[in-house]
Amino acid sequence: MRTLALLVLVVLASRTAWAQENGGKALFDRRCAACHGALGLGDGVAAKALKPPPMSFADPKFQAERTDAQLTAAIANGKPPMPPFGKQLSAAQVTELVAYIRQLGAQAK
Repeated sequence: MRTLALLVLVVLASRTAWAQENGGKALFDRRCAACHGALGLGDGVAAKALKPPPMSFADPKFQAERTDAQLTAAIANGKPPMPPFGKQLSAAQVTELVAYIRQLGAQAK
């Protein structure tokens, strides 16, 4: 019985991690990549027209200086020139985006 319960927990955790990663990536691709770039480097097709330019999520200083709560607030409330997404995305979607932004930072290391 314990083995079955453990197996169920492992499967559920794996599915949750997969959903967060893939849900976050899909949201990022749709909502963020045009400005921040496909890899979050701040080099999207719209980046050159923006003042200030989009942040690079690969920058270790950016990652270190911001909490998840600060990233959540920036996504929900916007930070010029970035528009607010709080009314377009659910809290869960914003959380998925924050997790994906953290992954982009980790991949750059």
